[in-house]
Amino acid sequence: MSQLVLFGLGGAIVVLALFHVFARWERTGREHWVIFFILGMIIIESVLYPNEGSITRGLFHPGTGTLQFRLPEVLITVALVARLAVRGAPRTIGWPAMLWAAMAAWFVLEIVEGHLRHNDFTTLTFEAKLIIYIMGGYALASGTQVRSVLGGRGFVALVRVTGLVAAVLIAMGLDGILLSANLPLIPVNDLGQMGTDAATLFVSIGIIGLLLELARPRRSGLTLVAVVPLLLSPFLAYQRAVLLTLGVTVAVVVVVAMGTTARRRLRVRVGEVVMTALAVVGVALVVSLVPAAAGQKAVNAPFASTISQTLGPTLGGEAKAESAQDRISKWQVAWAAAKEHPVLGQGLGFEYRYFAVGPNQFFTTGITENLELDLFLTAGIVGVLLFFLALGTSVVEGFVAWRRHPDRMVAVAALALVAVVAGFAAKGQVESIFENYRLATEWGLFLGLLRSAVTSGGGSLRALRTFDPEHRHEVV
Repeated sequence: MSQLVLFGLGGAIVVLALFHVFARWERTGREHWVIFFILGMIIIESVLYPNEGSITRGLFHPGTGTLQFRLPEVLITVALVARLAVRGAPRTIGWPAMLWAAMAAWFVLEIVEGHLRHNDFTTLTFEAKLIIYIMGGYALASGTQVRSVLGGRGFVALVRVTGLVAAVLIAMGLDGILLSANLPLIPVNDLGQMGTDAATLFVSIGIIGLLLELARPRRSGLTLVAVVPLLLSPFLAYQRAVLLTLGVTVAVVVVVAMGTTARRRLRVRVGEVVMTALAVVGVALVVSLVPAAAGQKAVNAPFASTISQTLGPTLGGEAKAESAQDRISKWQVAWAAAKEHPVLGQGLGFEYRYFAVGPNQFFTTGITENLELDLFLTAGIVGVLLFFLALGTSVVEGFVAWRRHPDRMVAVAALALVAVVAGFAAKGQVESIFENYRLATEWGLFLGLLRSAVTSGGGSLRALRTFDPEHRHEVV
């Protein structure tokens, strides 16, 4: 009991301190610093702990006994309360925000549904936090100015720092270096492994950073070089879902770049293409020469051994085949359970048993590793329709901002965010993003920034045509 009291007192002090800082940022027009703070904490956590489910108690996983928290839920909640205390409620709410609010309300209903069906309470409370991660992250990011987040020196610094971190992780991973340290509040295990969460975030930051750099009148070679390891990180993450994220994200950008709008928005010079190509070649040579020099071995062809050791097993290894079969088994059982209550769903906290081929035994889980099936199972067909209506509206408006926004930087930011949001949706076809608080938080923040890109032009087609860059719009 004394530990719970001490934890409560310590937590209250930390929350009050965060509230004071966040409220001060809101009053001084630096509300975008909260977004950088949350993204920075997720990046650090993803690098230190490749597997989000194996974080031990400490700074990134505070708690005592059965009471435990994740940092994003604390930071987003405190930041939203601070914003309401300083600004008050938004004066105007657009259709996308209303749809996401409806989605949040439906999930509250599913909390009640799960309780009435006597679903597992621990799983129910964990899944209920999705409201904070996605809808709360959306509300927080949509209330900031997208140019302040993505158009300033802060994001450029973020791209460069994460690019350096990704390069170090790639070098450590290729050389098999893993570090462990039992530091106070930050116990570290397996530092040096490229986790799938980190790779997903690296790809998102890399794509946004690359497109924004291409939209600038004067390009930075350092920023372009920093993007290279960010986009290479999925090949060292040993997961097909990350490669799918990269493929869909790049595909969206390439397809859109073939249109007439891209000729006005993106101005790519031959020298920059050559520089980027040389950077890729340079990274390939480094990851080939450094391990060879350190181990006094023969130099392999650039990435030849890497592809055979990472990409090969990732796409076609025996473990991946068993994982795919397990996923099919989950889908069959989950689909049958979902059809029992197709309208309302089984409610949050629902779990089912499936047979796993690898260990040759049954497991109990609430995860289906498919976005649509997760929604259909827990929230019913109404939840599926609400979610994709909100997501589709956000993406369509993002494309409108890309085509019509008079501010070229904001327009390019909208395209980059649309590509990243699509990449997350693709990843959700083979992974339960809702069950991963890191990915859910990142998705919510990127969706919110996409909405901010639209509202920065007024939030409607008519407003985009009569855009005034000096006017700060308050539409959410």
